[in-house]
Amino acid sequence: MTIDTSTAFYDVMFEATKDQQPMNLLEEKALEQVRTVLNDPQRLSKHIPTLPAMLIQLLKTLKNPYSDVFDFVDILEKDPAFAAEVLRVANSARYCKADQEIRSLKRAVSLLGLSGLSKIATTLLMSNVIPCKPIYYKMFGRQIWVHSMHCATLCELLAGSHNEDEFDGYFLGLIHDIGKIVIFNCLCEALGMIMMDCSPGTKVFKKLMSEMSADISFYIAKEWQLPQLYCDALEEQTVTKKPIKSLAKLLYKANKLSEAYLMQVKGMVSDDELDQLFTLFSFHSSSWQQFTELAEEIEASIN
Repeated sequence: MTIDTSTAFYDVMFEATKDQQPMNLLEEKALEQVRTVLNDPQRLSKHIPTLPAMLIQLLKTLKNPYSDVFDFVDILEKDPAFAAEVLRVANSARYCKADQEIRSLKRAVSLLGLSGLSKIATTLLMSNVIPCKPIYYKMFGRQIWVHSMHCATLCELLAGSHNEDEFDGYFLGLIHDIGKIVIFNCLCEALGMIMMDCSPGTKVFKKLMSEMSADISFYIAKEWQLPQLYCDALEEQTVTKKPIKSLAKLLYKANKLSEAYLMQVKGMVSDDELDQLFTLFSFHSSSWQQFTELAEEIEASIN
């Protein structure tokens, strides 16, 4: 029997409980708030993170076949944090083989390539979308971001085998769990309102949250007016559809594998179960080893 990753994210985040255990007061309150938000477009719009204007400009430039290096340099020069991060990565051991420091943005962009540049930029911008109140970020927000980075990395690694663009895969993996931000906010509100010793861990609650977050991610992508290929891929992750298009299948596979990685780290899955999943997805163990090394780097790089 293949491992069930349908609630893996919440299984890792919260303590496991018996499958038939009813929802506690905190879960009922959080679920009530999520449903209220979903049924009220005005309230939902207040919970949707603002997409950075710089990212919108970057996506438009990426999709423009007439864009060149100078267009991207112009975007970078408008944001010192952007420029500093691009130069930092360009001077890292992975890219810079010479002893001389790279100080020119044009040279850095040429070295990284448009795909590498876009990956750095979107990661930097999307990291600002995650709420960061210290206590709640530590409890929930950081795990959402780490998982998103893991999924994005797997999407990038698997893109070639699906005949998909690496950046499209990476960006889609990065934003696929944006719906969990709304869930996250509702949980934080419930935690602030309910002063009792309980945590959101029942199976029924986790399944509902997983299903709802997929719907919310699709809704947010439409509200952000992202390119249609991203919206279509996210829509196919909802419970009402099964992935059909190539990009949607790529995201589905990468998400399942990244959830399995979370379970492996927590000792919640056996090697035999992982092998079954690899067979199901035609995923080679050498690729898993490559991903786990990158996943560890990601984990170490996020505060």
